Amino acid sequence: MNEELRHSSAHVFVDDPSAPVLTSDDAHHLSAVLRLQDGESVSCSDGRGAWAMGEWKGKGVVPVGEVHFEKLPQPELVVAIAPIKGDRTDLVVEKLVEIGIDRICILQPVERSVVRWQSSKIDQIMKRYSRIIRAGAMQSRRVFLPMLEGPIPLARFTGAGVAFAEPGGNAQLEDVSTLVIGPEGGFSPNELLLAQAHLDLGPSILRAETAAMVGAARMVAHWRR
Repeated sequence: MNEELRHSSAHVFVDDPSAPVLTSDDAHHLSAVLRLQDGESVSCSDGRGAWAMGEWKGKGVVPVGEVHFEKLPQPELVVAIAPIKGDRTDLVVEKLVEIGIDRICILQPVERSVVRWQSSKIDQIMKRYSRIIRAGAMQSRRVFLPMLEGPIPLARFTGAGVAFAEPGGNAQLEDVSTLVIGPEGGFSPNELLLAQAHLDLGPSILRAETAAMVGAARMVAHWRR
């Protein structure tokens, strides 16, 4: 990671890093929650790879450096997850962002899904996940804002580069850029047939949220070295 980004006192997303304008929520967070003092460094990104350094002044950020442009990492790393009971999906989404996943996909209910949302609540839930992704990307100083998709049917996750997390799988990390995590009860035998590859995540039985984090960390460690 770039040292300026790493050591900034805060990181925000703005439309134009060369002339940063904060949202009222971000301004409040920096002033009232983080309690930044005048002169502290704040990195600003457009979420599409452009970023610049600035300084906190009063209630805003004043640019102090040139705009840098990062290349989009390849391949795109994707994790698809079946929603988990309680607030554990929120935790998974947050940690996938911090680990470095580029796209997070929420699965439609599969055969063994415990969580089945009412259609009237889907938009509200996805908006919450978007807020979590943005906050996680600010925390981890990311200059590309991870994408969110869903709910998506499991049948869309087929083809090269896709693997389902499953004990005993023999897929190799160099062949996996999209990892699909099942619900608490795992995938059914019929669902496992949809995948061309299965990725084993270790010798122990993992909770769904743990499997998502372990799989994500392994992919990022392999592809982003």
